[in-house]
Amino acid sequence: MKKLLTLLAALFCVATGWAQANANITVYTEEDLRAAIEDGSKDIILFQSIALSGTLEIPTGKTININLSSKTLNRSLDERDYDHGGQVITVRKDATLNLSQGILTGGWGGDSGGILNEGGTVNLTNITIMGCKGDNRGGGIVNRYGSTLTMTGGSIKDNTSYDIKVHDSDTSGGGGIFNAEGATATLKNVSITGNEAKVTGGGGICNWGSLTLDGCTITGNTCEKNGGGIYNFSTATLNMKGKMTITDNIGKEGLKHNVFLKENAVITVTGALTDSKIGITLEDETGTFTSGYKANNSGVDPATIFTPDLSEIMAVSPDDNNEAQLTNALPDGDIYYIERSWDDASKSVKAEIKILKSGDYTTLTGGDDITIQPGYYVVKDDVKYNKIQCTEGGNHSLILCDGAKITADFVQVEDDNELDIYAQTSNTGQLVVNGAALSFHAGIGSDEDKTAGTIIIHGGNINTNGSSGAAGIGGGYDSNGGTITIYGGIIHAEGGDNNHSYSGAGIGGGSHGNSGTITIYGGNIYAKSSWAGAGIGYGGNEEGGGHSGPVLSVSPVSGGAITIYGGTIEAHGSTQGAGIGGGYDAGGGTITINGGIVKAWGGEEAAGIGSGLNHDMFNLTSKITVNGGEVYAYGGDDGAGIGGGYDANGADVTINSGYVYAKGNGNGAGIGGGEDADGGTVTISGGYVYAKGSYGGAGIGGGEGGDGANVTITGGTVHASAGSGDTGNRAIGPGYGDDVYGSLTIGDLMMVRAERMASAVERHDMCWYRTDVHVEMCTHQDHTYTWSGTTAEDTHTEVCGYCTTPFVAEEHIFVNGVCTVCGVEEVQGSKFKVQCSDSGVTYNLSGQKVSDDYKGIVIKNGKKYVK
Repeated sequence: MKKLLTLLAALFCVATGWAQANANITVYTEEDLRAAIEDGSKDIILFQSIALSGTLEIPTGKTININLSSKTLNRSLDERDYDHGGQVITVRKDATLNLSQGILTGGWGGDSGGILNEGGTVNLTNITIMGCKGDNRGGGIVNRYGSTLTMTGGSIKDNTSYDIKVHDSDTSGGGGIFNAEGATATLKNVSITGNEAKVTGGGGICNWGSLTLDGCTITGNTCEKNGGGIYNFSTATLNMKGKMTITDNIGKEGLKHNVFLKENAVITVTGALTDSKIGITLEDETGTFTSGYKANNSGVDPATIFTPDLSEIMAVSPDDNNEAQLTNALPDGDIYYIERSWDDASKSVKAEIKILKSGDYTTLTGGDDITIQPGYYVVKDDVKYNKIQCTEGGNHSLILCDGAKITADFVQVEDDNELDIYAQTSNTGQLVVNGAALSFHAGIGSDEDKTAGTIIIHGGNINTNGSSGAAGIGGGYDSNGGTITIYGGIIHAEGGDNNHSYSGAGIGGGSHGNSGTITIYGGNIYAKSSWAGAGIGYGGNEEGGGHSGPVLSVSPVSGGAITIYGGTIEAHGSTQGAGIGGGYDAGGGTITINGGIVKAWGGEEAAGIGSGLNHDMFNLTSKITVNGGEVYAYGGDDGAGIGGGYDANGADVTINSGYVYAKGNGNGAGIGGGEDADGGTVTISGGYVYAKGSYGGAGIGGGEGGDGANVTITGGTVHASAGSGDTGNRAIGPGYGDDVYGSLTIGDLMMVRAERMASAVERHDMCWYRTDVHVEMCTHQDHTYTWSGTTAEDTHTEVCGYCTTPFVAEEHIFVNGVCTVCGVEEVQGSKFKVQCSDSGVTYNLSGQKVSDDYKGIVIKNGKKYVK
């Protein structure tokens, strides 16, 4: 009897969803977990993984111990969720969290998506933080001022810092961890891999505070600027001991960048570094970079522990005090430059150090005009020319040494001439071109009525503007843009003369000129057009110029090609010109974005990405494909975010992956037509898409007065919102004042929700007659049944009520004549089956059906769910 009572008590605890023994609390649900934390319970054990609906907060003044017992806390966010914090866990000031044995994933917040420590104490043991995102900094963890973090074992992997609010680049970044000034972090035997800082530095860790590393592995992290592995600020403390591996991290547009020490920063060695491998880069380039190495690693050559990231030109050796130092290993007269290329296998830019021996190059010293033949030309100081002209065909290489500057009025690259622009590690070598001093010339590219040549930019700080009617980089007046390839660098390019007579793209064609072939693999790029031109793309027509738009595509074809694989790009169209694509009376052609961070603003009456203004003269067409990256497109007044400008129909838009935010302006659609224009064709199979119309524009479809688009959604997450909540405005469909809806195809696995979930048969009407809808992969939270009969030998099939997906047919299980799953009454015969069926399917005491191969109906509190 005693054993029976004990068993019944245990079963009661399981059935009620929690059990308590030895002062531990076992929790099964999110509600139980939050209640245990609120009660101040100190020993919490997870029974199963939990999908969190909001951030889990550790309140001020409380000490909470949680053992995840190899389970997962998951936010499952595929978009930013500021309303609910976005992080998996937030630890308030003066709180303490002791967390062990499990996984945190799926968070996406402002600062951090994993753990945000606001001034508390966080102790992590064998915790993995993965797949989390921070808009501003610290994808995995942000340790704010006054916070303490101790992590033993575990890993920080595949997290991302998007660095959106970048004012001072040093205070953003930290794809894995951001450790703020006044914060303390100690990591022992932790693996930090696969993290990324999208815009700034510190792919693995960005450290402004006090950081201690003991036996950690930091590999395979990336960033856009400094410190692919670790970025360490000048006043920050970086302590190291134990077997450290900090290798194979990438920063600076493809360069090896493992540990980056800001000016005057050092590594404080607090113990033996036996068998460690640590890559090192200094902002100061050379000098002593350790303190305490001699005391803790006596007799060990620091070159066996530390390796220069720029091993081709630098060396590690002991200084006079036997501390580690970096020295320049290049012979006098030799120089280096960085050649970049695209590695298709890894989908990333690779950088290679090249050496030029003294006598193999010409040093530029300045003058009036200079004609250069194929060969290498080096800028070591501040020099100035009026005109630099590339001649005789072939490759002309211009190398901008760090800290040097060359100024010119025009850099002429035409016909079969090629100009390659290289830089060194800091990208501080400058090329400044002021095309306004001449007429009808591009800043870098062609003269009037000439064909621009080939321009390849590997790096450097380039600031250029075209003269009247010409591009900053590309074509002169009435000239196409040539072939432009950008691998890296800091580039500011503007078209010349912002007036009603002439128009030039920032990068691309001059007035009447197609974009040419533009391929962007990386770099930090700002492009702005003059009147009626695109920021990147077509130069634009003058008032009724009568030229067709460019053909912009992933493969070079007649008329031009634009492909974006990476980098951070900001493109501004001027009045009636798109940010990226077409200018005045010019379509956007075919634009393909495969990666990077792309922000595009259309000028007045133009799309952010797509067409410019159309004066009923041309049938403007655009083909726009997004295969990855982040895309932010803002229409000008009466232009769509992505698609058409004023009176310009929407594009053929295909979104397969990535994050896309498209906002119309005036009466433009988010994705589709500008004012008085139809929606075009929109196909979405993946990624996250937010399409926001303005005033009378649909979220996806027509601008005010325009027909709806032909829309197909088979995957991803789509949030479509009309410009106004008034009656007659549609999330998907025509613009205000038009009743031609176009077609709408919603994939079988997709569900639709607005103010409520739509049933499967309501999905189309919900999109057409609501102002704000979400279309997303169905979670199968409701279902109906079809059945072949009502005896125990017959089967029934569950069908999702939100998306019509059928599940595997199974036998009825009758208790007292009623099936326990579908509720049908047995009316043919009197055979019964108990809950443990012949096929091995059974229910646990929580009402869950347990079977390895069963898709999962859960009966709980009288309601049916699907796992």
